[in-house]
This record gives sequence, structure tokens and C-alpha cells, in this order.
Amino acid sequence: MIAYPSPRAAAIGLGLVLFAVLGYWWPQAFMLARLGAALLVLLMILDLWFSARSLYGKLSLSRDFPHNTTVARPRKGWHRIDNRSRIRIRARVYEDSLPQIEKLCETAWKAVPPRSSQRLPLSITIQRRGEVPLGGASLRLFAGLGLWVLQYRFEPGNTAKVYPLIEELVRGDLFAHRRRLYGVGQHQSKKFGRGTEFDQLREYSPDDEYRMINWKATARAGKPVVNQYQVEQSRDLMLLLDTGRLMHSEIGGRPRLDRYLDAAVHLAYLALNQRDRVGLIAFDAEVRRFVAPGHRPRQLDDLIDAVFDLEPRFVESDYGRAVTTLKHRQPKRGLAVLFTDLVDSISSKAAVAHLSRLARTHLPVICILDDPQIPLLAAAEAQSVDDAYVKAAAEKFISEKRRTLQLLRTRGCLIVNVAAERLNAALVNQYLEVKARNML
Repeated sequence: MIAYPSPRAAAIGLGLVLFAVLGYWWPQAFMLARLGAALLVLLMILDLWFSARSLYGKLSLSRDFPHNTTVARPRKGWHRIDNRSRIRIRARVYEDSLPQIEKLCETAWKAVPPRSSQRLPLSITIQRRGEVPLGGASLRLFAGLGLWVLQYRFEPGNTAKVYPLIEELVRGDLFAHRRRLYGVGQHQSKKFGRGTEFDQLREYSPDDEYRMINWKATARAGKPVVNQYQVEQSRDLMLLLDTGRLMHSEIGGRPRLDRYLDAAVHLAYLALNQRDRVGLIAFDAEVRRFVAPGHRPRQLDDLIDAVFDLEPRFVESDYGRAVTTLKHRQPKRGLAVLFTDLVDSISSKAAVAHLSRLARTHLPVICILDDPQIPLLAAAEAQSVDDAYVKAAAEKFISEKRRTLQLLRTRGCLIVNVAAERLNAALVNQYLEVKARNML
């Protein structure tokens, strides 16, 4: 506990000082001011002793805040003050100041009667993803005669899971894409042979095999009923998320990795609604996260939980390890969407070599964001020697990138290379085209 004189005590003390000034004209004022000061000190000592003794072990502060929230979105919660003492208090909560966390608390002093509790509104906005501790809080209060401000320190111990800002989910634009997906990629197979995916029940015909009879349905219907199957048309979609050094840059005020997470979850949501199996590999120099393909009801939650706290690391990404992991753990041909960036010859050569190998067993789709600053630098007029070097570097970067993307296309890769604001739509359109043309 920390105690310091309250504004009330300071006001009384200031009043005594002003009263003592009258001693220059009325001598008795000095003596009365000294007596008042002594009385004030005595009252403050007694008030501090009584308040501290009455409140000892009788106060608690807890924070009622949702465990899950979204980055850069304010989330509301509550502070709960429990006063188990026999005296009335007036209290206010002060939250710890933490980087990238904005906390808004109730600014008014609230009365908490004896043996009761009080709830105060709270709003927290967190600017980074991951498992974030919310820190501690202090409770400042007046008690007794109100001559002291008492401050108590509490550690509520809350943490919040901060998920990436899935902009399309927030705005609801995914439902427009869902309407476009109906009838694309899901159709009755015209392949010969018995399928493995249940379609419907129908009456028995002489050409049906006995093992196809559904005996429970037969008992209920009073006549032979068989299971009808169709050839499974669901596809495998693997999301390969690069979390290496190239993901540290920002585009349009948001980290490149966050924009890729937005697009990856967007695509996974749509693919799962098409009953495609969706999995994920997050990698840099090693494979950091792996989610096996599936279309269970919680598959999207599993994908988000696997990547919500991922942060890029300053290491070189190992495309070979990611491709080897994919081919070993998911040998079945499917769509492999790689979210990465190609900004130098080292990463580009490694990507081309390993993605060419991946194209033999899977259909790779390479997602690369365009940095809007690069074309501006290349088109700007050089005013100095430094400007000329910058302009030449930008032009060389654009030329090498164009050549690398063309080489990937000739090796069997599909390319999505657009501005950040168009990434989600372009990726969905590419997915729709693959499904519609049955490219897998």
C-alpha cells in the first residue's frame, strides 16, 4: 500500500497557511493556525491508521475481459472492485501502461459501500497478435475522513489471445464470394466405379451388391434399401506460410505477414465451405507449425489457432524443407498456395528450384504482394547521384522479379502478384478458376 495526502488534506493545510497570514494583523491567528495544524496532523495519523487497519486484506480487484480478441479492435470488459470491509470507499482504477496496448478506464470516482462490489467499464485495444499479458492495475481510493489517497497494487493475471484482423470476415464480404462458389467444383462425378462418399438412400435393385444394403433403413422401410455413393470430389488445399526475414516489411501500414494471414484465412473459409480439405505449413528456417488437411467443423478454428501468434524471424526461409515436409506428409496431389516474397537473387533462385520440384506432384500457387513504393521509385526523375542509384536499384528489382515470375510460370506454377488491397479477391478468383477448370 502507498499513501499520500489527499486534495482535501492539502486544501485544509492551504487554508491554515492563509489563516496564519492574518497573524500580521491579528496576532492570535498564528496560535490558532498552529493548533489547527497540530489537529490536522493528529487527524491524518488516526485516519491513516484506521483506514489501513479496516481495509487490510479486505479489498480485491479483478479484470473481467474476454480471453479472445482481434488485433486493432477495441474490446469491452469490466473491472470488479470487491470491498469486504465495514467502511465506505470511493475508488478509481488505473491500468498499467504497456506498449501496443491502449486501455480506457472509468475516469470518475465510484463509491463502493461496505461489504459490496462495484463494476467499472473497461475498453482495451491491442495492436499486436499473439498471447498478450494485460499487466497489472492499481486501485486508488478515499476512505474514512478522506484525508489520504490509498493506492493498492493488484496483478489480475489476465492474458488475451489476439487474433489477426480478418478484414473480409469483419465486413462480411465473404458471403458474396460464397454465392459465387455454389456449383463451382462440386458436381456429380461422371467417373466410372463405386465412390466412397455417401450420397443418398434408395430402393434396392437386382444389380446392387448385398454389402450395399442398409439394414437399419431396410427394417424401418419394410423393404430393401441400399446406400448410394458418389466419387469424392473434395480437393486438398495446403497453405504454405513463409515467416522468414522477408515478412518483416510493412505494406500500407500493416505487416506483410498479417496481410498474408488475412488472405490465408479468407481462402481457407471459402474452401472449407466447398468441402475441400485445408491444411497449413508455417515455416522459415524450420517448419514451425503444421495442421493436417481436413474439413472438420473446427478446422478453421484450428488453422487460426495455429498461426495467430506467429511473428516473422530474421532467418533465411528454407523452401526445400517446406516442400519436403509437404511431399512427405501430404503426398496426394492438391493445391499448394505459398505466401512469400521474392526480393533478391538468393531467395528467388532457392524458390524456383524447390517450387519446380513441387510442381511435379502438386499445383503451386505463388502469392506475392506488390510494394507500391518500388514502381514510384523506378519512375521518379533522378535529381542527384543518390536518386540515380535508388532509381537503378528499383528498376533492377522490377526486372529481376518479372523474370523470376515468368520462370515460375514456365515451371508449372500459377502466380498471384497484385497490390495488397486486391490480394484476397485475386486469390479467390484463382481458386475459382482452378476449381472450375478442374486443374487438379
